[in-house]
Parts: sequence; structure tokens; C-alpha cells
Amino acid sequence: MPDKDQYPHAEAPDERSSVFAPDQDNQVPGEVLIKVQPDAAKGVSAAVPTGPVRGAFAAATHLGLEPLDQVFTDIGVRSVTRLHPPPAPIPAGIAAVAEQTELSAAYRVRFDPAQDVSRALQRLNALEEVSVAEPNRWREQASVIPNDPLFAQQWGLKRIKCPEAWERSRGSDSVSVAIIDTGVDLDHPELAPLLKQGKDFVDLGPDPMASRGWVFEGDFLGVDDFPQDEVGHGTHVAGTIACRSNNREGVTGVTWECRLMPVRVLARIRRLSDNLISGTGSAADIAAGIRWAVDHGARVLNLSLGGPQATEVERDAIAHAINHDVVVVAAMGNNGRRTQSFPAAFDDVIAVGATDPLDRKATFSNTGPHIDVSAPGVNILSTFLDDTFSPSDGTSMACPHVAGVAALLLSLGPGLSARDVRQILRTTAKPLRRRPNDPVPNDDFGFGLVDADSALLALV
Repeated sequence: MPDKDQYPHAEAPDERSSVFAPDQDNQVPGEVLIKVQPDAAKGVSAAVPTGPVRGAFAAATHLGLEPLDQVFTDIGVRSVTRLHPPPAPIPAGIAAVAEQTELSAAYRVRFDPAQDVSRALQRLNALEEVSVAEPNRWREQASVIPNDPLFAQQWGLKRIKCPEAWERSRGSDSVSVAIIDTGVDLDHPELAPLLKQGKDFVDLGPDPMASRGWVFEGDFLGVDDFPQDEVGHGTHVAGTIACRSNNREGVTGVTWECRLMPVRVLARIRRLSDNLISGTGSAADIAAGIRWAVDHGARVLNLSLGGPQATEVERDAIAHAINHDVVVVAAMGNNGRRTQSFPAAFDDVIAVGATDPLDRKATFSNTGPHIDVSAPGVNILSTFLDDTFSPSDGTSMACPHVAGVAALLLSLGPGLSARDVRQILRTTAKPLRRRPNDPVPNDDFGFGLVDADSALLALV
């Protein structure tokens, strides 16, 4: 990890603000995720719902596949739900059939939290009917405690040359960016006029087990159409991507006209020792949120969240997005280490690191060969809860700068593919190096600082 004194303007976040330490097991107790083999999936005879079952309806506890159902009985399964809707009828020969089938064969299995997850996985992975069984894993927001409001100006927008880019495009209302996060403050005057219908996918069960010393609060049970932010993280991310601009009020977004699609996948969690608030959710809910956003017209996904281990359900959801030509942008993470964070480390995801006002790597920003570009992530002023504004640090704050530029590109060039957007962002970035002889790209900055003006000029 770099010496903090070397980067005085890029304060390293306190790792104690993270719900999970870098080396801590982040498995969700009493839950596993399974993908059923395609041939076996055809034999599923039970009526398995998508999402939670409430009220008088009985939860499914079996699939109708004998070997699998026996293991479910042995481990005391309480509910089985689909992560994605069953495949819609598609004419034979269409390429999407295989992809839809694979997504629809994924299930979330909940059982007694006292049962050992690893033993359940061992038994499930031994079955021929199971393609893969894996733990459900906690994910958390990739940001730190907000700073005091010391800077009134949004230096990041100037650093990535947004004012010059706005001469060519300020965004289009035909381009929607999904904020896969803690939700959005739905009544914030700077955001409300740009919001599209979103969804709340947070469903942690009636009594979720938080990491020691933390407690879940607010709305953490049940899928609904009200993705209201209870943390502030998603609201801050949203305002950087797009907000009402040039209106003599508040802040300015990278885009002025693009639409925001709030998809809530992270719940409010509070640390008992000092009442610190953070956002945490599960890989299962994130995967479901990604699928929904893609299927409801999002052109860009912003994922300012992550965790150290990959899951197949998230990998499949990302593949679904890429296959539908959706641009996926994710934060590198804030441990200040050379390490992977998922979903940023998945193939074809635009992984974003953070820089300070002097174009130096923020001390908290993770590094690694999978980084694509960097963006401002220190003292970033944006929208916050209760119609307010607040500065914050993190790769979470860098990520929406890049998602916003991607949205500008798609506004000016609606025919661009996701691959085109990723390539333009890379090739037009301002090269950055930590040492004069470092190559570009490198593991600290990727291809360099995203440049909105140069990116849009590439289309002229």
C-alpha cells in the first residue's frame, strides 16, 4: 500500500469503516446459490417463484428432482426461489434461447443458518443435476465516510474535461443509466425529474445475520417498486452521472439529460460501536437487479460495489448485460491493495480506479491488471439524502464519472456497441504513470484518466 504522506490530498479510508475486512469470510449464512444442469432443469416440476413469497402462499422447498430434493430435506431447506424469471417463449434457433435457459436455471436456496454452508455445498456439488453450487456472498458499497463539505466546486468534472465535451453533447433522454446500488433519494429535486421507474431487489430474509458488531435497519425484506435510498451512497453516485444542470441550483452531472434507473440491491447497515451507516447486499440480489435493468432498457450499468470473491450468478448476469450490448462500469474497490474486487474483475467490465486532484492514484484505490481507466474519486461533491449535497471519497465516486462519459458517448453515437464504448474510453484516456518508465496501460491507472472531451471527439 502506498505511503499516505506521499499522497496528502488522497486520504486513505479507514478499513474499519468496511463491514467486512479484506480477508474476512463474506458468505451469507444459511444460503447457497445453485445452477441446475440444462437437461435436469427440464425436469423441474415444482412451482418455484421468482423472488420472495409472503403471506398465505407457501414457499417452495423442493424442485421435483429426487436427488436434489433429498439433499434439500437433509439440510432443512426453508425456501427455494428463482433468481430470474422462467424463459419466455422464443422461436427455435434464436441465440438468446441458450442464455435465457442458463439464467433461469439459477436458484437461491435458504436453510437453517446453523447448518454448515461448506457441507451443504459439498453435497450439492456432488450431484449430477447441479452445474455449480456456491455460497451467496455479501457485497458492500465501494466508498468511505463522507468528508466535511470543504470544497464547493466539483473539480472532477473539470479534470475530465466535461465543459469541453458539453459543447458536443449534454446527454440524451433516450439513454438510461442503471444505478445498481442502495437506491436513490426519489424526491431529490436535482434527480427526480430524470428518474425512470426502478425496482427494489433487497430481500435478506426476515432475520438477516449481519457481520459481528453490525445490524441491518430499514427496508431489507421484500421486492417492490420503491427503490428509496436509506444510506445516501446510491444518491451520491446518481448525481455524478446525471442531475438537473444549468438551473442555478445544486450541482452539475456529467450528463444533463440522460435518465437514471434506480435499482436497489444494498440495504442499510449500522455499526453498533459508533453508528456508522453503510450499504450491504447479496450477490443474488445484485444479479437479479442487473438482469432486470438490462431487460428494462438500461444502456449503462453503474456498479459502485463489490467483494473479493467471484460468484457464478453475478458472472452470468454480467454476461447477460454484455450479450445485450449494455455497458457495464464497476468500481475497483478501496482496500489500497493489488487485489481483485468483483464485479470489476469480470471480463468485459470497465473497471475504474480513483485519482486525486493532482492526477495521483488515490491511496485507497485498488490496483491490478484488470483496471481499465481511472477517474476523480477524492472530495467529490454530489447529491445526498434529504435534498442535500455532500462530498465523498472512493472508487464508488470515480465509477460514475466513467459511467456518465459512457452515457454521453451513447447519446452522441447511439449505434455504438458496448465494446466500442470501452475501447474509446481506453484509447482516449489521458495516460498516467506512477513512475516515468511505467508502461501504459499499467496496474495503477489502467489506460489513464478518462477524458470526456477526447472521447466525444473520437466520434466526430
